[in-house]
Amino acid sequence: MAQEKSYIYLERYVNEFKKVANEVSKDFCAIQGSQSYTLPYTKLSRNKVSLFISKPNKLIYKKFVGKNVNFFIHPDMLYEIKPTNLNWKKSVQPTSSTRTVLIDKNIFVKLHLNKRLSRYIRRLTKSSVIHSIKVSSELEQAILKKNIPESFAFLPETIGIVYRNFGMLVRETQPRPSVREKRIIVPMFSLYSRDLNKPSDKPLFVQIVERRKIDPMDFLINEIIWPLFKNMSFFINNYGLLLEPHGQNILAEIAPNLKITRIVHRDFQSMYIDLDIRKKKKLSNKFNKHLMGTECKKIISYSLVYDNYVGRYMLDKFVKLINKEWNIPKRVIISKIKESFKRFFDQSLFPKNYFYTMAESEFKNNKTVFTRHKNPRYR
Repeated sequence: MAQEKSYIYLERYVNEFKKVANEVSKDFCAIQGSQSYTLPYTKLSRNKVSLFISKPNKLIYKKFVGKNVNFFIHPDMLYEIKPTNLNWKKSVQPTSSTRTVLIDKNIFVKLHLNKRLSRYIRRLTKSSVIHSIKVSSELEQAILKKNIPESFAFLPETIGIVYRNFGMLVRETQPRPSVREKRIIVPMFSLYSRDLNKPSDKPLFVQIVERRKIDPMDFLINEIIWPLFKNMSFFINNYGLLLEPHGQNILAEIAPNLKITRIVHRDFQSMYIDLDIRKKKKLSNKFNKHLMGTECKKIISYSLVYDNYVGRYMLDKFVKLINKEWNIPKRVIISKIKESFKRFFDQSLFPKNYFYTMAESEFKNNKTVFTRHKNPRYR
């Protein structure tokens, strides 16, 4: 069970990794890399960096910002950033995303990485740092209003540091809103994936169903689909924020009784913003990046996130697993998900009889190319 394995183990090895383009040195990757490696950093004076914050934990803030600022650099980027006064003292562990590392038990750091991972080159520029901090701040404000769904939590990105145009982000590991009950968090992909080191072990989803003696369809719909859709629709309708919840960007928060209590969202760098909804809600236009209608048509944004990221990247995996383990027809599972979609979402935001995915190719200059398909599976 999840309690028997460390969080970072699940990140790295209980994950159905796809073989994708990867220009990063193997030593620093999740699967091929060593258990940990030393992450270099340099101390920079405050006047040499741009600093962006969103309610950081005070103790975490002091680890990065004082008289000087600790700026961390991916080892593959030393040739590009060319820092001075380099330190090699911090042991870190890579997560599934490779460029995000666990630096302490309560801190992730997301790094600039001018290397291709999958279709994109993973640069972290000033504009992306600002966007991430602004989204995190907006989610923080929503919590203060105390009207968010009980199913929602997020990992706050609280400190952004930019040196020249190279960025880094601090992501705290404690979900907000905080709770008193001791719970664990598990990457969503770890629920449906097999352990790469123990492929004969059943996926965690199956183990939980068997331990709790519950119906797998009830578990999927009531504790994963409905909470996720509720979170997405709430932030679309009230804030014009389109959460990006594929299997890597969300985590299941699990109580001691193995019930999923909340869906925890993370990674806000590419989150789309619906300015029309924000205007209707009389919210300020604080965002300058990933505005719907500027990078692509609005319906493409909504379809890409739901049909591609949620549907093809995650729901397909759950449907395949449940069909295989319990012989429940795929059409029955898909039908239940479609009913859930109609319950929570404004269907007019999505293209009616077709959907969009990212093209199966590398993107030049990180410019996304879309492919249009007929008959969306989960709408």
